Amino acid sequence: MIKRIAVMGAGSLGTTMGAFLTKHGYDVTLVDAYREHVDALNKTGAHIIGTVDMLVPVKACYADAMEGTFDLFLYMAKQTCNDVAIPQMVAHSHDKTVIATCQNGLPEEALANYIPRDRIIGVPTGWGGIFQGPGCTLLPSTLDSMACSVGTLSGAHTAELDQVAEILSSFLHVSVSPNLSGLRWSKLIFNSAYSGLSTITGYTLGKIMEEPALMRMICFTARESLRVAKACGVKVELFHCGERAYDFEKLFAFEGEPDLAQAMEDAQGYVGPAGGGVIASMLQDIMRGLPCEVD
Repeated sequence: MIKRIAVMGAGSLGTTMGAFLTKHGYDVTLVDAYREHVDALNKTGAHIIGTVDMLVPVKACYADAMEGTFDLFLYMAKQTCNDVAIPQMVAHSHDKTVIATCQNGLPEEALANYIPRDRIIGVPTGWGGIFQGPGCTLLPSTLDSMACSVGTLSGAHTAELDQVAEILSSFLHVSVSPNLSGLRWSKLIFNSAYSGLSTITGYTLGKIMEEPALMRMICFTARESLRVAKACGVKVELFHCGERAYDFEKLFAFEGEPDLAQAMEDAQGYVGPAGGGVIASMLQDIMRGLPCEVD
């Protein structure tokens, strides 16, 4: 039974996740290496602004000051932190601890080098955030558009999977799938298309959606990513945005030139008006002088 939860990596998404779960009554500790942020969280709480404005008293600790063991780690740190963060989680795990990775990319195999595969749950996320400074993060996504998917490496539907899904459904639209690889590639196609272009241009996702020339680049990048997934034998799952879902296999399986008008209309759905205010996390890292997850 999952009782004690740690959010490992309290950046923009991790702080938001920790605040909402705490607000819904879960025993959550936010764990981060940024000491000024941890101090602010403990002193004044997690301040979430943007589409909401809430201040939630939370528990937080430094990454090197965790105590005891946790039943569930929600792993939110960037993959550039794996070499340090994963051993820290393992050191504070018991033999039934579940680690649910909410990272981008294809992160489960890195965890599988440290813990049994049946204790790993993948959680591709479908919402964004912009870190504002110690104790504060901006949520540009509306609550009705915030979603995630959950799955296991084997595709098995386990009791632990149901527990994680129930916990996250306290504030997210959650879909459970036997095809975690397909879920991962769905998010990866989106990130490959939008995050790189947002980082290069400095534009928000909303600004990109307004520019036909940039949307043309989005379509071709997404199509290439889709082709790579299919060449790897992956059945790409639907991309969830709140209660709606989009089929990238249909949206980006075009021949010749894309239908830009249709592509821009589709983007309004799967990016959404709230998500349009987001800049890529890669760009946020560069602005803060941090290494990117893309080498």
